[in-house]
This record gives sequence, C-alpha cells and structure tokens, in this order.
Amino acid sequence: MGLDYSYECTLSILVENQPSILTRIVGLLTRRGFVIESLAVGSTEYENLSRVIIVLPGNLRMIDQVTRQLYKLFSTLKVYNLTLVPSITRELMLLKISANVEERRRILEIAKVFKANIVDCTNNIITLEITGDAKKIVAVEQMVHEFGIIEKIRTGRIGLTRESITTGQLYTVERDRLRRKMVNSHVSELEAKVYL
Repeated sequence: MGLDYSYECTLSILVENQPSILTRIVGLLTRRGFVIESLAVGSTEYENLSRVIIVLPGNLRMIDQVTRQLYKLFSTLKVYNLTLVPSITRELMLLKISANVEERRRILEIAKVFKANIVDCTNNIITLEITGDAKKIVAVEQMVHEFGIIEKIRTGRIGLTRESITTGQLYTVERDRLRRKMVNSHVSELEAKVYL
C-alpha cells in the first residue's frame, strides 16, 4: 500500500542560527521517509534566527507528524503550516533561451505578458528572470519551451502568512486588538527564548 499524498504542504520553520541545523532538519525528514520537494533558508527580522521553508507532499496526519518531529529539535522555535492559511509565496527562475531574430520578438512578448525581466541578451540567447508563484513559473516555462531552453535554475519557495483584510474577515477595532495581542505575545515569546 503506497503513501497517500493528498496535497503539497509548505512549512515555515523559525530556527536558531546553528551550523548544523539544516543538516539536522533534512536528516530528520529523510530518515522518516519524507520527500522534500523544495528547501529555502534565509535570514529573518531577528539577528540570531533563520527561516527555513520546506515544501513536501503529504496529508494532514503526515504533516502533523512532521511538525511534532521538528519541535523535538532544540533549535526549532516555531513551525507554521502555510498550506491551509492565506499566504504569499514566491519562487524565482532564471531561463537561458535560444532565440534567433524572428523568435526574439515572440519571447519579448511572452516576457511582457508575464512581467519577466530580461537580465542578459546576445545575438542568439536571451536570459529571463521570472518571479512569482509556482503556477506562473510553470506557465512561463511552458510558453518558452518551444524555443529551446539552454539552461534553467529555479529557487525553492519562500512565503509568509497574509495579513491583509483579503483573508475574508472585515476589519474591526476588536479584531485588530486581538491580532496585535497575538503578535505581541508571539514576539515576546521569541525574544525571551532567544535572549535568555
């Protein structure tokens, strides 16, 4: 019986900066048979913390298990599941495309439609930079595939929860107070753990 992967999950993990933390996270997941589709690590608003974004296939039970395992690591401060909450996610892709004079015009039109940046251009090659969600990245790649992709590199996904009122709730003073209280308690909890 195969594993049931109901959806693609995006986890945002706030960790203390330690030399071996990435190795420990990846080791923990691979030892338990989880497949990592994307991994991105970056600095945060706190000097001593990093944010690790992991994309992996799974279901609710599996992601709950992953979250519990991640909290067992001493360096893990907070694990957010960005999959089922309103969030903003982005990826970056660089594409080096073969293009003659006739094809160049069509590639430039595609770049304009998708708001891609042309970062390098020669007589025979155009290099595009595309930033957006996974659907946009795939759409651009499909559109330019016919011209001949010479080289391609794609980053891992990064993301944050969405704070705007487009999350489906109307703004009220009471909701704003509640949100500020939650954010302030979270920040003070992090600061206490980091600086004590």
